[in-house]
Amino acid sequence: MASEKILIVEDDGILAAHLEDVLAALGYRPLPPVASAEAALAAATTLQPDLVLMDIELSGEASGIVAAEQIRACVEVPIIFVTGYSNDPLLQQAKTAVPYGYLNKPVPERELAATIELALHRHALDRRLRASEAALRASEERYRRLVENLNEGIWEIDAAGVTTFVNP
Repeated sequence: MASEKILIVEDDGILAAHLEDVLAALGYRPLPPVASAEAALAAATTLQPDLVLMDIELSGEASGIVAAEQIRACVEVPIIFVTGYSNDPLLQQAKTAVPYGYLNKPVPERELAATIELALHRHALDRRLRASEAALRASEERYRRLVENLNEGIWEIDAAGVTTFVNP
């Protein structure tokens, strides 16, 4: 059974409570819901959720899109937008926050569960990819330093006899 912590950012108290119930029934650990971008940023940085369900229209000055961008700048966590709006300009604007999913209200339980699982899986894959890329960069840097500092000459030519590399 899942045990990931999920932060709900929703300014409609009834919907937030419903999402809490659904997430708990699915085996997740819903964190106390918050209703504003400012509270979302504070909760995401202090509570370290595994995923954030974020409404786009929030109470307060900033939107869920702004909150998602701020959270991504501080915490590595997947964000899924859950909103009652589905117009194209809003979707285009929401893309700037690089969400892991986008769901329209009311969200069927199965669709919510599937979207959360896919987002968590994609996030795990993204982390592994970043770790692999960092290891590759480190390996390439070691190889470059080794070749540049050898006291022996290394000369590489291609099949046509054109020099492609010569170390110092």
